[in-house]
Amino acid sequence: MKKVLMMVDTSRLTGRDLLRGAEQYVSSFTQWEVQTLDPNYLSGDLSWKMQQLDLRKYDGFFLCYTDNISSILNIQKPKIIHYTPKEMIPNTSLIITNSSRIGETAAENFISLGFKHFAYCGFKHILWSDLRYASYSEKLARHGFEDVHCFADTPGRNKDTNQRKLTAWLKKLPKPIAIFACNDDRALYILEACKSSQISVPEEIAVLGVDNDDLVCNLSSPPLSSIALNFRHAGFQAAKHLDHLMTGHSKNVIIQVDPVEIITRRSSDIFAVEDPELLSAMLFIRNHYARHIQVSDVVNATSVSRRELEYRFKFKFKKTIQDEINRLRVEYIKKKLLNSREPIYKIADTLEFTDPEHFSRYFKNLTGMSPSSFRQNVHSHHSSNPL
Repeated sequence: MKKVLMMVDTSRLTGRDLLRGAEQYVSSFTQWEVQTLDPNYLSGDLSWKMQQLDLRKYDGFFLCYTDNISSILNIQKPKIIHYTPKEMIPNTSLIITNSSRIGETAAENFISLGFKHFAYCGFKHILWSDLRYASYSEKLARHGFEDVHCFADTPGRNKDTNQRKLTAWLKKLPKPIAIFACNDDRALYILEACKSSQISVPEEIAVLGVDNDDLVCNLSSPPLSSIALNFRHAGFQAAKHLDHLMTGHSKNVIIQVDPVEIITRRSSDIFAVEDPELLSAMLFIRNHYARHIQVSDVVNATSVSRRELEYRFKFKFKKTIQDEINRLRVEYIKKKLLNSREPIYKIADTLEFTDPEHFSRYFKNLTGMSPSSFRQNVHSHHSSNPL
């Protein structure tokens, strides 16, 4: 029986979901003797605990820490690590968030809500934060929004000073504005500054985070919108890959964690639209996209002509009414394909397609692949990126 050391921070959803995914694989497909570290109140700090370990007795390592693990990195045994500052470690498989896609997802969401002003709040000199800012800015620039305001500081240092700087920055921003925070912790930092400055959220500032720790997000004031990431699936694939590494049947890879969906809560639940006809159109689409609605149905929800509505919509949102209907429907389909085992014909039924063939043609025309291919590719993609 293989002996594996697991070091996972379970204080947040990221670590818990990785552990849930790993447990699902281990309990279903293999048998490991798993050892975890005692909590600090039982055995002191991490540095001391690491010194007490005989690392030679383990067959593999599953880690979500990057501090105090140099001794493990020097052991020539299979290991998989979630995130490192340099993102690449020799002879090691890595779990890395797809920061480029995360930034693009945030930009697409804010554009669809009608915002004209955009900002980013991240951390200095942290690669994944820089990558999210870069992809967010590039996506906005491709849609004609090149002026992205940015605030970044060093985490854990001079919090009071940084909070004052953040508050001053928020007050100077044009309103209404959409702010993408590099993660939920940074987003909560923004909400706290808005509250102390009496800045209305989401009316003046809409805020979106990343990781979607539902307890943290729902308990914030107001509740925080966040991009959910598929860490549970990554944990399953990581455990499977580590199992193969320990038996000599695999090479080191990068397991990528992709965004799944945006969970909209009060902090960004708003359309930045002054035109009442456009607002009516957007609300109708948002409330009825699961039905087989046409552009004419959207027009009927307003008091202007089709030509006038289509002109205003294209001018404001840089896309057509049909584009927005398709975007919401495809997002819904992808979420169903990724997060459920529902047969494709049942997903087609929920969106009022006449038959599965029509549903498949619709999805393939918009994404370039059939629903079954999408489901298969997503589930196999995470373990197919060799270093």
